[in-house]
Amino acid sequence: MSRFRPSRAYQPELDVRFPGDHVPGWARPLVEGQLPNSAAWLVELPRRAGKTWLAHAVERARAERPSLRVDLRSTPGAVRRSGLGCLTGGKQAPRVAPGCVVLVDEPAVARGAENGARTRTRNAPAAPGRPALGGVDPAALAAGLEQVRDAGAVPVVFATPAEQLLLAPHLGADAPKDVLRPPRLADGECARMAGRAPEWAPAVVELLRAAEPAWLQTPFLLELALQTAEEHPALRTDAARLATAAYEEACGRHQYVPQWFHDGLAAEHRAALRARRWHDAGVEIAVRAAHTPADDPVLARHLPDVLRIHHVTDLHHGGGLRANVDAKDTSQAGQRLAELAGAGSPLDAYLDHVRQLADQGRAPHLVIATGDLVNRPVDADGETALAWLRALEDLLAGHPDLRPGDPRVLLTGGNHDVSWELCLDDDPQARHRWFARIFAAYPHPDLHEPDTAARRVYVTYPDAGLRVALLGTAESGGEPAHDRDRERLERFRETYVAAADAADEDAVRRIVLEFERHDPGVIARGVLDRLTREPGYVTLAALHHPLSPVPAVEIAPYSGVVNAGQAKWTMAEAATSLVLHGHTHLGFTAAERLLGTARPWTTRIAGAPALGSRESDERNGYNEVFVAREGGEHALALRTVRYEAGTWTPGPTVGFTPGAPDETPLALLCGDRA
Repeated sequence: MSRFRPSRAYQPELDVRFPGDHVPGWARPLVEGQLPNSAAWLVELPRRAGKTWLAHAVERARAERPSLRVDLRSTPGAVRRSGLGCLTGGKQAPRVAPGCVVLVDEPAVARGAENGARTRTRNAPAAPGRPALGGVDPAALAAGLEQVRDAGAVPVVFATPAEQLLLAPHLGADAPKDVLRPPRLADGECARMAGRAPEWAPAVVELLRAAEPAWLQTPFLLELALQTAEEHPALRTDAARLATAAYEEACGRHQYVPQWFHDGLAAEHRAALRARRWHDAGVEIAVRAAHTPADDPVLARHLPDVLRIHHVTDLHHGGGLRANVDAKDTSQAGQRLAELAGAGSPLDAYLDHVRQLADQGRAPHLVIATGDLVNRPVDADGETALAWLRALEDLLAGHPDLRPGDPRVLLTGGNHDVSWELCLDDDPQARHRWFARIFAAYPHPDLHEPDTAARRVYVTYPDAGLRVALLGTAESGGEPAHDRDRERLERFRETYVAAADAADEDAVRRIVLEFERHDPGVIARGVLDRLTREPGYVTLAALHHPLSPVPAVEIAPYSGVVNAGQAKWTMAEAATSLVLHGHTHLGFTAAERLLGTARPWTTRIAGAPALGSRESDERNGYNEVFVAREGGEHALALRTVRYEAGTWTPGPTVGFTPGAPDETPLALLCGDRA
């Protein structure tokens, strides 16, 4: 027989908070029958936190003194027969003895309220956004509580946060003084529950205390975790797997999220919880303040921290990088001053910036680099870029939705990452092998694979409900523009290779300028054919060349993706929410909606400024992408951060939900969805 069952009816011998004759200090005003300052005491607890058990416990502790417990879920007749019909709008005065403690349970789910209020049954939780007090009008309940107090009794209401928020304004100015919030379980209370299975349960409690102490907050949560450990002995030494299994049990068998979050909290509470996680991610959103319960382990998985993604592009290691300090004085003294002033490139400054974010608890969780990691594909510059990526990877933050083996840095190659000297090779993929070899440790589009079916397309993060499509657009980079240039380039091959091996940048530039070349952006049809929808996931795409013209004029052949129309159509059909690109060295955001598609969908497009190159008309920078998950739904926000006067300055933040035709004001991202 199971020793742990969190949904069981009240049993005094199993009550860990009121064992025997013991009364915890926070409950003594109730047990001793002290008068509240206002019309009633409000004992505030979330649903599934033990309100009904607490009401029974107070009643039992007052066994020698008068008390009366009423459950407003009962029928109107039952409430009237208890002498407390006034609590549901009845006309009769309450029948209570002076000094009696009246314990009012479940005010939000009363049936057949005499004031004609809309009701709901015990097994039908409120829909998100429905007022909490759907069965009893809060003004009528407050008036009834006032009558009970005037009769010399002590009213106590066991309320959810939603009920407390609606009821307290009707109880008078002193109502906040009468709100009691029972503390989390004490060590002794946890030990008493674990004592039911002394051979293994105390060790599980200590395991949770060290790894996931939020499970020790309420009797329901701890008993649920111990029940899970009882049913699955293999999980008793693995806190992460035990917590995950307990979470699934809470959501499945106990409907914990609808009860605790949607029915037990008011809209203001839910908005405050959502706003708090946006704030923790670095996005300020103004919403109405509301007291919210302590962190809950089930809700933490349903409403995890916002996932932070940095989109960087056009690093151009080994090329012309913008200097942080204009060091015209080349003397030793000048060099020393330049060092003190922060000489270096934006690439160095960005790593320092991420270190500062890490100190603030706001480092990115993932990084997506969309091409031109190097200025030319030579080993020395590749190793420099690789060392930079490794240093960045070491600074990334952990996230509960990211598993230990999940890749944290994703790459796409750009036209500068292509080995142009191999563009005449019999194997069209030869030009991409350098990039594949140097950056083999990081997921990338695998353009070195001739069979598009063998290439990686999606990187998937199952716990986060996130997919990132890695799309190589530099498939044909470095192609000679004319056949005659192809023939001439064949004759110049040895000269070009020798200059490249010698790292003679000027010589390489002169040879390259001898020929007309183009760097067409193109996504292989075989890759586009593999883009699909995945229910429950939010999908991003990363590529180098832009899909749409940007607000800058560049006279160059094939500066975008030549099959952009096909790509946009396919991405919309695959429910791609956001496309990240580089190449233009320009921060740029847009929303494109293709009409006539089978399912209406708007795709957002975001280009990022060059992170390192000085070949840019604007300041260097990066894009910051925020992904907020709530169960299986997602909301996103996006902003560009630019490096100006030695400071990384974020621009305006744009919020949206996947595929929605319009952007969403940030405050509305915290509200309940229709």
